[in-house]
Amino acid sequence: MGAFFNFKILKRIYHFHNRLSKTGLFVTAFFVLYSLTMVLSIIGNCLQEDALTVKFLEGKDPLWIFVLTVILAPVVETLIFQYGIIALSLRIRSRYTKEIAIILSALVFGMEHGYNTIYMVLATIMGAALAFYYLLFKKYTTGFAVAAIMVLHALLNFISFLLNHLFDFE
Repeated sequence: MGAFFNFKILKRIYHFHNRLSKTGLFVTAFFVLYSLTMVLSIIGNCLQEDALTVKFLEGKDPLWIFVLTVILAPVVETLIFQYGIIALSLRIRSRYTKEIAIILSALVFGMEHGYNTIYMVLATIMGAALAFYYLLFKKYTTGFAVAAIMVLHALLNFISFLLNHLFDFE
């Protein structure tokens, strides 16, 4: 239990990922985030049938949903929740600066996805993962980190869009 409070597990995972090449990190991030998305979707659907439903998108034109969820949301959310909040959080001088940045970014990301309580909790977890990878990509440049997270977020949303709208999976 003490390891959790000292963030030792997070630091070990961070150091493992930090040794990967730029391409290796991007591919690993995609598979980890996609796997996390699938696990969170299963959990959400088990807890409540419509837990992952975004009511204001129901009945909307699929093209509009695509533009909103695959293009606009990843760009805007990355700029606000990863770049903006993490940049501000990194100004805090603490032994746990990166951990604080991840937690703040994740909490605000989750609150913004407050369609219902379950969705908000699951989005907070995904927000933590996105913030974690943002910090890993940031070792190259901030611009690369922003672009990488935007692309990863867009890919995840694109897969969800395909499954929900073209293949009619729920």
